[in-house]
Amino acid sequence: MASDVRFSSNLSPQQRAAILDFEDRVMRRDPRFGKETTSRLELREVDVYERREDKKMHARVVFEIDMAEDMLNLVGNMHGGCVMHLIDVCTTLALNALKIALNKKGDYVSHGINTVFHAPAKVGARLELINNTTAWGSRAVSARTEIWDITNRRLVATGIQNQMQTARL
Repeated sequence: MASDVRFSSNLSPQQRAAILDFEDRVMRRDPRFGKETTSRLELREVDVYERREDKKMHARVVFEIDMAEDMLNLVGNMHGGCVMHLIDVCTTLALNALKIALNKKGDYVSHGINTVFHAPAKVGARLELINNTTAWGSRAVSARTEIWDITNRRLVATGIQNQMQTARL
């Protein structure tokens, strides 16, 4: 699967390997929650770029996944908790990709996730999760996600996650 990932040319082989290792650890090796879902996420794109508006570095990370039974609520649509979990995990990967690209240190934890639900997604739909970092400060970072049902060409949900740097003990 790693060979299918498109990386921006400004990432070194070591940075690419570190991003893939973090992705594998979070999605497959060490997840303590939602492993059945996160292990099926397919990393498609990692792009680190200078944002035109403020000339700061940002990351875009894209995943795909097929809707499955374990992602549904009682009425057969994608469960809101599943949406929130995917936003949490995928924005974390985007923020970590930027952290690696910038050679930053530190650990971050969720501070808040705001989500808007736009349309239902059903079993069999192919979803694309587009994640973009939005801010990188000295103590807080944030990223946003758009979850698209690319089978039916509609926006399922959007979300923004803010993370805070953990305290140094």
